[in-house]
Amino acid sequence: MPKNAHPLTLLLAPLLLLLPAPLKAADGSPPAVSPQPKIEPKWEVLAQKKRASVQTTPGGIVCIGSSHMANWKTFQADLKPLTVFNLGIGGSKMSHAADLFIPLLAVPAKPRAVLLYEGSNDLNAGETPQTVLGNFQKLHQHLHQALPDTRLYVLGIVPSPGKRFERWSAIQETNALLKTECEAQPWMKFLDTTTPLLGPDGKPRPECFIPDDPHMTERGYETWTSVIVPVVVEAEKGFEPAKVP
Repeated sequence: MPKNAHPLTLLLAPLLLLLPAPLKAADGSPPAVSPQPKIEPKWEVLAQKKRASVQTTPGGIVCIGSSHMANWKTFQADLKPLTVFNLGIGGSKMSHAADLFIPLLAVPAKPRAVLLYEGSNDLNAGETPQTVLGNFQKLHQHLHQALPDTRLYVLGIVPSPGKRFERWSAIQETNALLKTECEAQPWMKFLDTTTPLLGPDGKPRPECFIPDDPHMTERGYETWTSVIVPVVVEAEKGFEPAKVP
C-alpha cells in the first residue's frame, strides 16, 4: 500500500478482498454488460406460488420460462416417457429466471435437466441482446454451481408476428449469442425453435400464432416440439428413473 494512501482506503482494502470474484462467460471470457434493475417483489410471490402448486420429484425434467413455456399444455404427452414438470410463469424475463426461478424453482426440484425459454419479453421491453446474454450467463452459472450434474436445454426465441417481429434482428442476434454460449459447455445445448416457425417468406407462419396475439396455436406448439422432442427425449430417456410399482 502506498505510504500516502488515504486512511479510508486502508480501512476498506481488507474488505475488498472478501468480495466474490466476477462471473465469467462459459468460455472463461468476461460476462456481457448487464444492467440489473430491481426485480419487483411480485415475481418472488409468483415463483413461490408456482413452487407450491407443482409437486416435483427429484430426477425429472423442469421447464422454466415465460408464457410460451407456461402455455405449453401438452408437454407431458409430448415428452413421454420423461417425467416433466412445467414451472413456466407468464411475462417473465431472463433476469427473473436467473435471480428467482433457478434458486426457487429449479434447484429445489433437483432435476437432471432444465428446459429454458426466455428472451421474448426482454427484447419486447427494449433490452439488448447483450443484456439477455449477461442474465443467461448468470443463470447457467448459478444452476451449475448448485447442480453440477444437471443439463440445460435452451430454446430459441419465438418469432411472434406483429410489433414483436419488428425486433427480428435483435431476436437473431440474441439466438446467436445464446447458441455460442451453450456451445462452450457440454452440459448446455441450444435448440433452434425459431426457424421452423417462419414461412418461406421469412415471416412468422400465420397458422402457428393466435390472430393478433404473440402466443402460439396448437400448430405452433406442434412445430416447437418437432425440434425439442427428438433432442431432449433421445438424450434424457436413458436417465429416466425407474417407476415404483
